Amino acid sequence: MLPAVMSSDANTNLVDEIPIPAKIRRDMKAACDLQFELKGKDLERLRVDLTSVRGGRVLDQIEGDIRDARRHTYRTVLFSGHVGSGKTTELRWLTRELEKEKEEERRCFHVLWVDALEYLDINSVQLPEFLVAVFNAMVEDPLLQPMVSLSKTARKLWNSVRGWLKGIGVDLDLDLLGGMAKLKAKVKTEFGLQKRIRETLHERVTELMSDLSDLLIDLRAGLAAQGVDDLVIIADNLEKIVFAELDHQGARNTHDLFFIEQLPIVQQLHAHIILTVPVSLHFAHARLRQVFLNPTVKVLPMVPVHEPGAPAKPHNRGIEVLKSLLSVRVDTSILFADDAAFTRAIELSGGVIRDLFRIVLESLSLKPAMGLTVADIEDGVKDIVSSYERMLQGKNYLPGLHEIAACSCFPVGFDEAARNALLHSMVVLEYNGVTWYDVHPLARRTRAYASARPAATA
Repeated sequence: MLPAVMSSDANTNLVDEIPIPAKIRRDMKAACDLQFELKGKDLERLRVDLTSVRGGRVLDQIEGDIRDARRHTYRTVLFSGHVGSGKTTELRWLTRELEKEKEEERRCFHVLWVDALEYLDINSVQLPEFLVAVFNAMVEDPLLQPMVSLSKTARKLWNSVRGWLKGIGVDLDLDLLGGMAKLKAKVKTEFGLQKRIRETLHERVTELMSDLSDLLIDLRAGLAAQGVDDLVIIADNLEKIVFAELDHQGARNTHDLFFIEQLPIVQQLHAHIILTVPVSLHFAHARLRQVFLNPTVKVLPMVPVHEPGAPAKPHNRGIEVLKSLLSVRVDTSILFADDAAFTRAIELSGGVIRDLFRIVLESLSLKPAMGLTVADIEDGVKDIVSSYERMLQGKNYLPGLHEIAACSCFPVGFDEAARNALLHSMVVLEYNGVTWYDVHPLARRTRAYASARPAATA
């Protein structure tokens, strides 16, 4: 069995701090905090299985691919979904399952968690700094840290990194743990440092990869001595890397540059790797399969709140599941005046979990008393609609939004750059069953969207 490791946030579980489901305003806001990540006891108590409305058991398939892989054969998983779809929660749950020793095969794994938001400046990310982030995560991982400290390979790699960065004026401690902590802090606080690191390490990627591969061999031996079968690397929040068009490099945009041209090299690390990728890259599915070696490609879609192509026809199962999800966190009989208000909040969220929480938070902030009505929910979404208004005004793709709403798809010839922008900004959402798309309900409420509505035909 995997040894128990004391988490750094072991004493900060929400379920230990407030009554769940929350019954007062302050606790409800805490339970719906948009920055709150489910871990530990919170994951056990607050996660709701949405499999029945998400088109299949995606996590089971990923876990099965990893567990069924032959020894020394490693899987690469490309996992995508919109911001706010619950990817991090699902990956945390997958981590929990992989670290269990399952009776049928008596194997368990250790998951190395690499959070792009923690280790990188996501405004601009390329391969060299991502590899350093993986090394940093190994150094900070509670279970791996003692093994890293004893590894000659880790010491060699650290001495190399220190030497390379000293050449650009970055002085780091000789001590591996202290030095990596200092580098992590500098990357997050010193403007432009990540770019300078990238430029310095660009020609040294081969050496970085070689040393990381050797370090994985050391770690794998250490894990085996503790009864752990192998290592799985999960790189979360990579899909949040800022999307921008490029006009001075071979790639068309920052996502093509990183995810298509550079990231596939990480498969040479010989480890199971799960990478979160932007949902728009599934339109480049063939390219992904060309550059990655036999990847498992999975999407976590939004929860449908209406039937495809029929906004006025509720998807009853999707609505009920989202009601269950919110009811686990807050006492909805106190939060809402009636079921109509509860249902309206879910419908306006478009099935985006984060937007549902945001609607609750905004509505609570505007009303001094509990018992949100439909009118309160309508007031609560006004600022969100305004943000879509500013985003959409004057865009030349506005008529195309009505085509998407009509056919639940991107029409033939739809501009690729516009499609990517709409998916990243969540103006257009992806659902499944049979994959389909729709304009976010709150984007539909904008004047910009209404102004582009096709003229009625006689």
